Amino acid sequence: MKRSMTLAKPVWGIGKHVVITGGSSGIGLEVAKRLNGTCRKITLIARNESGKLAEAKDILLHLQKSRRFGIRTEIGTCAMDVRNIEAAQAWIGDVYAGGNDQIDIFVSSAGGSHVYGTLEEMTMADINAIFDVNAKAPIMWMRALMPYMKHNKLGRGETKRGHVLMLSSRSGERTLPKLSVYTAAKGAVEKLVEAMQKEYVRYRVVFTLINPGSVNTDFTAHWDKATRKAHNEESMSVQEAADSILHAIHSHVAINKISYESVSQWMHEPGVLLAS
Repeated sequence: MKRSMTLAKPVWGIGKHVVITGGSSGIGLEVAKRLNGTCRKITLIARNESGKLAEAKDILLHLQKSRRFGIRTEIGTCAMDVRNIEAAQAWIGDVYAGGNDQIDIFVSSAGGSHVYGTLEEMTMADINAIFDVNAKAPIMWMRALMPYMKHNKLGRGETKRGHVLMLSSRSGERTLPKLSVYTAAKGAVEKLVEAMQKEYVRYRVVFTLINPGSVNTDFTAHWDKATRKAHNEESMSVQEAADSILHAIHSHVAINKISYESVSQWMHEPGVLLAS
């Protein structure tokens, strides 16, 4: 008896325009590398400190020359502080002006904590900086983007009109000492995504919350040497961290939340019992 075979759908990200905040390094840049040659356009948004944004663009263009790609991806950049909501609103409006382009995939990966210390050790400037980039900026970007994205053109037979992926953190699920403001900010992102999932489901816009554990990036650049070393020794690589994000983007189903960490970090979580 012959079995009927169902052909797998092509990955959803083919031919899409992806915008990545914090796209000049770390997880954001790794996601861009992996979408290079699949998406029709990649736009990286970052502050361009020390020319890192231009360097990231050069990396992506070099990859196009050194590998065979099915699609020649257009690489765009925008030097912007994600906290500058006026600039963000103007830029999003320009993308949609004329009706010839849209943002299909939005990856919010800008964030971090320049301070590793107790709450009482932090200045108000520290607190504001951490909360503004990790919590307020994602909220304001959604306020600016969603009036446009909810009206994106929907391809024939497609299940998703748009896809927003918000990088929060395992720290937002279980609090950690000396990262109190960071964990509070990331907890706010989790609740933002939960609300957006309900508000925009009727428009077929998917929201995925991404909660990585420790990842070996520049996140800890301003921490003391010993703490940075301990963090990085138990961390995932950016390549490992990006795997689940790419799976969520390319899926034709709504993946609502991904929470993951390295096995090393998981084994040392408080409350985990190890066999002697």
